Amino acid sequence: MIRGVSFILAFLYLCITGCTSRNLSGEDLTAFAADESHGLHKSVAVANNVTIDVTYRPTDLLVYQEVGKSKTTPQQIDSLRKKYSQYLYFILSLSANNKEALHQTGGEQYGDLVQTLSFRMNNYVTLTTSVNDSIPVGDFMLNRTYGMSRSTDLLFVFNKEKANDKDWVQFNLNEFGLGIGNQRFRFEMDDLEDIPKVTFEN
Repeated sequence: MIRGVSFILAFLYLCITGCTSRNLSGEDLTAFAADESHGLHKSVAVANNVTIDVTYRPTDLLVYQEVGKSKTTPQQIDSLRKKYSQYLYFILSLSANNKEALHQTGGEQYGDLVQTLSFRMNNYVTLTTSVNDSIPVGDFMLNRTYGMSRSTDLLFVFNKEKANDKDWVQFNLNEFGLGIGNQRFRFEMDDLEDIPKVTFEN
């Protein structure tokens, strides 16, 4: 009798902690991705008081960003998930003393960095896999907030094909003029693939 009750309690516990937690709101999934314990966010403090953060951007957050809280059909959500799931998305954040690292520079360095961050970061960033495949940047974008944010943020997009069935991928950031050196951030593919989904309104 006790063994049967224990089994039922264990089953209910798994449902409460596992089943229901796999569907989140867009805000909750954003918080999930930012929590380093889930393996989607890496952070390191380097020279010149600069902190570098690299955060994986889950497919469902991109879908959520596109549809917002508007009502959608399951077919629309499936179509958007299929579109975004072909790529890996990472956000690179650079801060200095909780301010945008870009705006802590001045003069000629600032002008050079604006040009590099806007147009040339594909020369300084790559993704590599556990079998040493190199995945170039497919696209990237600097979020221009003109010093009003706590970090300088860039979104990087990589084709996912070479990362499929690999153990890990590594985000490689080489020195580009900010004095931070070469930095490496490794992400386990199991963590990138085992992510809760957003519950969308139908």
